[in-house]
Amino acid sequence: MLRRKNYWLLFAVLLLSLTSLSPSMELDTDEGSYPPRQPLDQSERPPSGELGDEQSLTIRVSLSSLEFGVLQRISNNYSLSSGVSVQLTNVDTEEDGASQVREELTVGDSPDIVMLDGHSIFDLASRGYLLPVDIYQSVPGSTPLTMLIPQMQWNGYDWGVPLDIDPYVLVYSPQRLAEWGLSGAPSSLEEWNGLLGRLNGDETKEHYLLAMDTRNPYGYAAVLQSMGGGLLSMSEAQAAWTEAARGYFYLTSRFNQDIWDMLQDGKLAVAVVPLSEWRKYGNSTLAVQAPLEQTGHNIYEAIQSRFFALPAQSGSPEAAVKWLAYVTSSSAQLEWLENTDHLPALDELYRSGLPEISRLPFDSGLFLTDDNAPESDSEGEWSRKAEAAMLLLTGKLDAAGYQAAAAASE
Repeated sequence: MLRRKNYWLLFAVLLLSLTSLSPSMELDTDEGSYPPRQPLDQSERPPSGELGDEQSLTIRVSLSSLEFGVLQRISNNYSLSSGVSVQLTNVDTEEDGASQVREELTVGDSPDIVMLDGHSIFDLASRGYLLPVDIYQSVPGSTPLTMLIPQMQWNGYDWGVPLDIDPYVLVYSPQRLAEWGLSGAPSSLEEWNGLLGRLNGDETKEHYLLAMDTRNPYGYAAVLQSMGGGLLSMSEAQAAWTEAARGYFYLTSRFNQDIWDMLQDGKLAVAVVPLSEWRKYGNSTLAVQAPLEQTGHNIYEAIQSRFFALPAQSGSPEAAVKWLAYVTSSSAQLEWLENTDHLPALDELYRSGLPEISRLPFDSGLFLTDDNAPESDSEGEWSRKAEAAMLLLTGKLDAAGYQAAAAASE
């Protein structure tokens, strides 16, 4: 009897000891509760996502109302086939969209997917605000255009998925330019100076030399390319020409239907517009010139590109990448091209002989060559020089001030 009591006593002591050794062992049954993501330590490979199969996505884009409707339709088709609920939010203006995205990424209050300008991918990825898309799944869709690859890669990972590209072109009336002694849009600094001189000499009429949208620097980059330069390589002479000519610029901050009438009426010599705009509003009385053909390098400076990216706070990266694979597939890209006139970002579509691409006013093969890909370390320099160039264009800097600002960024 005493021996049996001792056994029970030993068992009780052993049970008490095991309990005291593991006071923090608790069963966590809440799979939906996760700590918020912090900006990633880029020296380590990021985690491959959260547990569970998320059935909803929040996505912020910056599109025109027409483009937003097209994306909404494509996304709705994805929801019907996958069962994933997708909430799209549109910030309709590029300026507000860019600032709002940066603010959200900074404070950590961001959706699962955001839309970004191609030049901002490197900056945001290197500062820890984005997740690499290729650790959750191989890069969605087929191979992107060669010139876009440096924009989406950093530190061995892919940080964005391209949606489209939109080159800027020079539009003019051959009849009106012939009256000023030109057979086409100026294609050198000397020809631009000559046209400026003719406008200076005709004080009886109100004429504008050049119309540009100042929301972004791509139109100005196209003009500089027509002079044999570029935004990253603007010469002192090109900066001085800009200062001298800007009194004859017709600057807008939004799409302006008036420029098409001004071109035909002879009130405007040249307008620099996105190709998508030319495809919508151009007509047989107007001609188009693509300065990217005459440069043969740095053509990306005059091309706007839009990417999707995953914020570091994205709660459903695996589900987000599946949505990206759908909306950037070749079939979705063709639907996007047909309805928005923005060119696709996939290599295979430029090699397939599509009539929509073969009828471009320049050789689309320019997008496929390694020589025309931007330098991988040019993004920071681009943003600083672009800002200085826009201050020069709008009269907030003179040529000397621009040169000083550009030199400070090197």
